[in-house]
Amino acid sequence: SVYVTDTWNHRIEKFTASGKFITAWGSFGQGEAPDSFYGPRGLAVDEQGRVYVTDTGNKRVVVFDADGNFITEFGSAGLDAGQFDEPVGITVDRNGTVYVVDTWNQRVQTFTRVETDGALTFLPAKQWDVYGWFGQSVDNKPFIAVNDELHVFITDPDGYRVMEFDPNGELLRTWGDFGDSAANFGSPSGITIDSEGHIWVTDSLNNRIMRFTLP
Repeated sequence: SVYVTDTWNHRIEKFTASGKFITAWGSFGQGEAPDSFYGPRGLAVDEQGRVYVTDTGNKRVVVFDADGNFITEFGSAGLDAGQFDEPVGITVDRNGTVYVVDTWNQRVQTFTRVETDGALTFLPAKQWDVYGWFGQSVDNKPFIAVNDELHVFITDPDGYRVMEFDPNGELLRTWGDFGDSAANFGSPSGITIDSEGHIWVTDSLNNRIMRFTLP
């Protein structure tokens, strides 16, 4: 299935792999209900088909089953571990750890998933600062991906670059600068990793998708 965050319609849409509409859930709200969204952006699906949504304006992550039924939520506004200020990108690694781009707090946060007697909770784990994400424009919305080696890749739209970290949050490399060449970006935003380890980045200002091979 294909899931889409329809940001300014404040909803999630679900399609088949061939693009046939299946269902949608969500409406505008201040988080008074599980599907009362304010500009949802990031979305991830774990190995059990659960759907994780960053409800950006409401400073939280909401978890649903594959059909949009509410499971749980975590996060609130603030600076402490487990709190957010403009959460955008989200991903889940092969161990079930959840990574969230906490944009205006300029950090990545990770959460450990705990299941007890059928109840699902998420405990703050690691966090590390990101030297980037300085702007608060509507275009400066970074996303995140994690590969099988648990290396973390984030985009820095206003910095025109991609950053790679090891599992402990140590910076390994960056690439990119402003431009329209094969080595540069106009505004890198979405990022994902394919089954062969290639890094795919949406370069929105240059109207293209770019694929990179790691050294």
